[in-house]
Amino acid sequence: MFSQDQAALLSIQLLIMCHVFAEVHQVDCGDILVSEGNATVFTCNMTNAKQIGWTKGRILFTFNVLNNQTFSNVTSQRMSIDSNFPSKLNILDVQHEDAGLYKCEVTYEKGVRTTEWNLTVLEISKEISTSSYCLYILTPGLGLLLCGLAAAVCLYRKLRTTTTNQDPVPDQFPLQSGGEVVPPQLQGVVDCRTNNKQRSQYLERLNSIYGI
Repeated sequence: MFSQDQAALLSIQLLIMCHVFAEVHQVDCGDILVSEGNATVFTCNMTNAKQIGWTKGRILFTFNVLNNQTFSNVTSQRMSIDSNFPSKLNILDVQHEDAGLYKCEVTYEKGVRTTEWNLTVLEISKEISTSSYCLYILTPGLGLLLCGLAAAVCLYRKLRTTTTNQDPVPDQFPLQSGGEVVPPQLQGVVDCRTNNKQRSQYLERLNSIYGI
């Protein structure tokens, strides 16, 4: 049998153990990398929870499940916690100032469970962005310039070919002594008639001279 002193000591030990068990505090940690401009979501497990709270610096959000009461000083339009789903914290269009330590504390009957995330925001290099933008702009412009040069070369060659094949009008249609235009195919006949006419005139002169 236990003495009164032993029973009292055992009771004290049981009370201490129950008190310690009721204040069990578990902490889970994780790191998250997000590129600037993207979105991210933090999710807490709040099964059978009495209360859930979010903190990040001076930002505070708490939701009491039993009383269905919410307190929040979140003012950022990019950060939101839905009271219907208080286990999720959403951040849209992540910026550099959003980096830091985020905590989710869930209170149960037997203690508190804390989940921590260290958010790191990766900045986009401005030099790379500028180079990509310049390349995006110059590529269509270079294509248009090459098309313009090709069209100009084709037009020049076409005009040059047309000019080479086209003969001047005087060569195609020779003129007679009277100023009339004679087609090339009749030029031989005209020359023959001219020669015969000149020969007849020459013979008439000789006849007149010699009295024939």
